[in-house]
Amino acid sequence: MLRVISLFLVVFASITHAQEIIGRSAYRTPGTSYLGYKTTAAVFSIDGLDAPDRITPMQAAKSGKLTVLPKATEWENEVVMNDRFNQFRDLRFMTVPTRPDFMRRSSWMYPDDGCFARAALAVRNLVQMAVSAPKKVFAFGDLRVKSANAMGGEVTWWYHVAPLVEIAGQKYVLDPAINPAGPLKLEDWLAKMNEDPSSIEVSVCESGAYTPGDDCAKSTDGIESGAQSDQVWYLEQEWQRLKDLNRNPEEELGEHPPWLH
Repeated sequence: MLRVISLFLVVFASITHAQEIIGRSAYRTPGTSYLGYKTTAAVFSIDGLDAPDRITPMQAAKSGKLTVLPKATEWENEVVMNDRFNQFRDLRFMTVPTRPDFMRRSSWMYPDDGCFARAALAVRNLVQMAVSAPKKVFAFGDLRVKSANAMGGEVTWWYHVAPLVEIAGQKYVLDPAINPAGPLKLEDWLAKMNEDPSSIEVSVCESGAYTPGDDCAKSTDGIESGAQSDQVWYLEQEWQRLKDLNRNPEEELGEHPPWLH
């Protein structure tokens, strides 16, 4: 009886977590407008925060000139930035219950969803390397990105989030899910997601802002335990995705990721 109850609790917890993941999801059904997702997220307040003076990434987002955006975290130079990018991109730091002996990176090869967890863990891992925490850039729009890691070759989102830094006045986005080869200038990152980048609403928030309904001013706690829990869900999806694409997940998620070839 105890084993049955334990199994029930595990299944119930898994279902509950799946429902929470859906509440944070960046996925957009192809052909639908991002505005409907934005309205729903605003009504239900994704993270359940009701403070009247709170500004969310959605509320802070504006389309048009990128020059009016707040400054991002200043890093020293491009050489340092590229080195740090490679470090957090390649870091294998967690496991999933189904493969406890196989260390995993963040789910860079499952672009469909989970950007919020990837961005948070990238910030956390950089902080643990004694690096100044990047800020977060949120993009809202009818986003569509081509990817060799997607079924059908592309993914559609209503929002996307990634770490953001600045060097000599130029903002760079650290997003291996879109470009594992290296950081992208902010304007180039936006152009990857829409043919008309000026139509995308953009906000720059502090390092701990997690989802569109979160507090834009929240700094990371350096732990991001919720993000790690969410990331486990997407790591399972990533493994299955590579199998569905007739690729070898043990190779690509292990010592031989495609960006090293």
